[in-house]
Amino acid sequence: MHRFLGEIGRLSHEIRLYLLYTLLVNIGIGVFVLIYNLYLVQISLKEDFIGQLNAVQTVAMGVAALLMGIAINRYGTWRCTIYGTILFLGSTIALVCLHDPTSILVTSALNGAALAFMTVPTMPFIVEWTTPEARTLAAALTFSIYSVSSTIGSLIGGWTPRLVAMFAGTPVESVMSYRTTLLIGIAIGFFGLIPLWSMRRIRNHDQADLAQSAVLVELPTATRRVRRDMSVFVLVGLIMSLGSGAVVPFVNVFLESLGSNPDQIGIIFSIAGVIAAVTSLLAPAIYRKYGALISSFFIRLMSAPLYLALAFVPGTGVAIAAQVVRTTSINMAWPIDSSFISDVLPPRARANAFSLRSGAWNLGYALASVLAGEVIVADGYRLTFIVYGVTMAIATLTYVAYFWGHPVHRKHRAGRATPPPVQATAG
Repeated sequence: MHRFLGEIGRLSHEIRLYLLYTLLVNIGIGVFVLIYNLYLVQISLKEDFIGQLNAVQTVAMGVAALLMGIAINRYGTWRCTIYGTILFLGSTIALVCLHDPTSILVTSALNGAALAFMTVPTMPFIVEWTTPEARTLAAALTFSIYSVSSTIGSLIGGWTPRLVAMFAGTPVESVMSYRTTLLIGIAIGFFGLIPLWSMRRIRNHDQADLAQSAVLVELPTATRRVRRDMSVFVLVGLIMSLGSGAVVPFVNVFLESLGSNPDQIGIIFSIAGVIAAVTSLLAPAIYRKYGALISSFFIRLMSAPLYLALAFVPGTGVAIAAQVVRTTSINMAWPIDSSFISDVLPPRARANAFSLRSGAWNLGYALASVLAGEVIVADGYRLTFIVYGVTMAIATLTYVAYFWGHPVHRKHRAGRATPPPVQATAG
């Protein structure tokens, strides 16, 4: 523990401010994710519209993400993040105040594009402002804080409607209770701009010089191999997005259909967030001991059997277990995968790789959420759970099979296999 805290203390001031920003803004997002679909149901919009909404948002996010490599290289990670956050929070306020379905869809597209400017620069920012040795730790902390903030947001989102109902004399499950809760979450998100704006060193730094100074000496890599590596990285993300898009947008609605109320759903999301936050901090140690590919193989596949079981045994207990394990696996696997691909790719290719991966993910997620919404309304949730389990297995096996023979993976294996030098002892 002392060593772990020491490693955190050695992270740059900018990374620590970024972690605080991540905490605050994602609390607001956590409230929004938990409550907004329930709010839509209250204004008489069903799962098929929820699927369309997620599709519009994620298509916009995907298109914007495809351009983020250019934007990051031109304007820098800080500018993309702060302007994206301001636009995201403003458009979220609009979403909470609208009732017309068309207006909601249009605003959701703007919201999704803004979200791309917030999320895609995460790993490029970490790569710029940490050493290679601290990269996995910084990524793991960031995703751990995602889970912590999601937990806090879920608790706030779950219990605030009950408090609003108590003081305002309205039903817990009402437009007023949900809208007030959403606005409180957005207000918390605005406080995240304070640590972001406090990054004076980055704010005043010339991003072109920063990009040049961040270049690291890595294994010589042919252009053709770089293209292949990026293509597989993007393809794997696309396959996984199809399963996630079929399940994730509908988790809270599915739990409500099983009889859970908003505060219970908030507790479920919170439990998943706490467990994910703690376990994601194990990612650096797992990465060092087992390597990226073996770690990803087991972590990514953890949730697939549960969703396949949920397809045939649709009970609340299995649904809770699936939500907890899925959230945990994402938070553990992504720091490992992103650190590995940062080692695989030369510096100039990294921003484009994360941009293309995010774009492909969101476009696949959008397509899957639209189709899943129609399937759920017509025939229930079973097929969507099967799709999740199958796509996660295909994506994981593709990723491991391709990169197993990669020079960087062989180098990592050789490094782990080399015994530490024997130190002389007194006497």
